[in-house]
Amino acid sequence: MINLPIRNLLIILIGFLLPMNAWAIGSPSTSFFMKGFYHPMMVPAHLIVLFALGLLSGQQGRKTIRFVLPAFIIVLLASLIMTRYQSPPWNAEWVLLPLAGITGILIVFKWDMVIILSLMIACLAAVVIGMDSAVPRIPGLQSAKIYAHLAGSSVFSSLLLLVISLIALTLRNVLDGVILRILGAWSTAGAVLVITLLFVTNLNP
Repeated sequence: MINLPIRNLLIILIGFLLPMNAWAIGSPSTSFFMKGFYHPMMVPAHLIVLFALGLLSGQQGRKTIRFVLPAFIIVLLASLIMTRYQSPPWNAEWVLLPLAGITGILIVFKWDMVIILSLMIACLAAVVIGMDSAVPRIPGLQSAKIYAHLAGSSVFSSLLLLVISLIALTLRNVLDGVILRILGAWSTAGAVLVITLLFVTNLNP
C-alpha cells in the first residue's frame, strides 16, 4: 500500500474536486455527479489509457506512484475546468489510444524509466481525458450541476488509476513481473483493436 500521508493527500484532493452540492444526497447535483462518474465507463479510450497508465506506474514502483497520481489529479482537474471555456481541437480517441499502445509497449519491455517520462504520459492522458469529458451545452443548465458532472468524471478516473496502480504494485515482482508484462501486452492489443475498429468505421460510415 502507499504511505499514509500520500493516501490522505489523495483523499483531500478528491474531496476538493467535489462541489458542496454533490455531497447533498437526493439533490439534483447528485444525479449529475453520478452521470459524470459513469461517463468514463462509456468511453473505451479512457479506460484503456487509464489501465495502461496504472500498470506502468505500479510497475515502476512506489516512488513513481507518489508523483504520478497527484500530478494526474491536478492536471485532470485543471483540464475539466477548461472545458467550460474551450473545446479541444483534437479527436481524443486518436490521441489516447496510441498513447495507451505506447504505454503498453513500455510495460512489456519493463524498462527502468526516469520519473519524468511517466509524468509526461500521465499529464498528457489527464489533459486529453479532461478535455474529452465536457458537459453537453444545455441552455439554462446550472453551474452547480455542470461542476457536479465534472467532479464525478474526475473522481472515477482518479480512483480507477489509483486502484490499478496499487494492484500493479503488488504484482510487479510476482513471477518476475511477467503478469504485468502480459497485461501491458493486452492493453496494447486492446488499443490497436479499437483503433482498427475506428479506422474501419471511418472508411465505411
